[in-house]
Amino acid sequence: MWHSDTLGVIRTPKEITVNGVQHPRQIFRKWSKAELAAIGITPARVEVPDHRYYNTGAETLTLVDGETVISYAETEKDVEGLKTQLASKIKQNVGSLLASSDWRVIREADGGTAMTDAWKTYRNEVRAHGNSLESGVEAFASLQAVKNFQNHPVIEVRYESTYDAEGNETIGPETRDHNRTVDKTTWGWPVAPDAEVDPYHVEYK
Repeated sequence: MWHSDTLGVIRTPKEITVNGVQHPRQIFRKWSKAELAAIGITPARVEVPDHRYYNTGAETLTLVDGETVISYAETEKDVEGLKTQLASKIKQNVGSLLASSDWRVIREADGGTAMTDAWKTYRNEVRAHGNSLESGVEAFASLQAVKNFQNHPVIEVRYESTYDAEGNETIGPETRDHNRTVDKTTWGWPVAPDAEVDPYHVEYK
């Protein structure tokens, strides 16, 4: 991406005319920064506010070390509105997780096979987890609390793989830590009894 005071933002190489002189699009790949600067063109990048948390305002262009930085004024979104959105997403996740086993409840209610204790426990844990998250969200008093909730750092410990001469894989016992950033709206929920087990996952810490 490039910028020119007369041409504006140039997102992809194209033929341009500067001071009455036509230049082929190849100049954007073949010319040096100094050569482009001589006809008023600089590399450009855009710094966009995180639209999840900020409203975008007026545009500002700043030349920094020969590069045009395009940035925008930002104002914080209403925290109460963001909390309402989070609570709604949590409720939706509860409904989605329970929906896959609703047929077990209906079958038992209709006189069929009773739902196992494992499934009853899972469904109760899903509801309890959702309620706990909603209570936590309701207590948020700042935008930073919302951001922390949706950008929560965790370390996942996973087994490493080794292979013998025939190419047969052995999982573990060596492990490696992996840094993750998770959204607690959808992360850390109870696991269904029939969920596929990830053989590489050890724990989160």
